[in-house]
Amino acid sequence: MFERFTQDARAVVVESQETCRSVGVDEVRPVHLLLALTDDETPVSGVLAAHGIDDASVRRGLDAGGRPAPEPVDEEDAAALRALGIDLDAIRDAVDRQFGEGALDDAAPAPHRSPTRGRVAFGRGAKKVLELALREAIRLRSREIRAEHIALGVLRCDDEAVRLLLRSLAVDPAAVRADLEDRGRRSA
Repeated sequence: MFERFTQDARAVVVESQETCRSVGVDEVRPVHLLLALTDDETPVSGVLAAHGIDDASVRRGLDAGGRPAPEPVDEEDAAALRALGIDLDAIRDAVDRQFGEGALDDAAPAPHRSPTRGRVAFGRGAKKVLELALREAIRLRSREIRAEHIALGVLRCDDEAVRLLLRSLAVDPAAVRADLEDRGRRSA
């Protein structure tokens, strides 16, 4: 299948592996492919950036392990936890008593991971994205798999990290899909 990838699609795959290698993650996930899609000044990165998906925003939404950063608990969630008998203020007070005032506020950053050497494997989700990219290319009657097909695959995959990231950026996946498909028709 890789022989059907255009040069820009291959660059996305390689860049996702390089990103994982540089932060010490041993498996490419869909969010790493999304990050690689935002990397250069390409037509696909331009479409994504128009929807608020750019390198800086994706990196802000990820921690060092390639997972979405935890979202703060809002009042609605806190009320739901109180209904279950979980008092967040009591937990915070206990942590402050045990570890010092503001311990949760000054949470230490994730430990530095050393870069991974050698081959970085594609996880189940990333493999699914590449399979979906092939399906998108076939659906759009393309003889090759381009970067926009990978982007469509990322948007189509059922990956929790991607969903959380897009939600945190207030992105409408359907609108991004429509613009990517339109861009693909124009470039075909």
